[in-house]
Amino acid sequence: MNPQENSELLAALMRQEELLKQLVAAINKPKLGLHSEAGNCKIYCNRQHGGLWYTLNGEPSNVPQTALTGYLKELRFENTERRKKETCKLLITIQADRT
Repeated sequence: MNPQENSELLAALMRQEELLKQLVAAINKPKLGLHSEAGNCKIYCNRQHGGLWYTLNGEPSNVPQTALTGYLKELRFENTERRKKETCKLLITIQADRT
């Protein structure tokens, strides 16, 4: 091999090494969210149902996971009525790999 071929081979190997590092980083990136079901779901936060987080599908169902990770997309307050009183709720929309 001549010096130019060696230089080109070295440059190609360095590019390949960088791509492999990016691939490993993508594989090792933590998954975001609570579970693996597709779509959107509403998760409520209140300790009155025996846990911190729960969903409502007729009856409250506790969410067993203890951590929620994701990217904050929206944070807003909404005025609603609860038990015939005006109240303000905090609504958070999170983008995650999993719902």
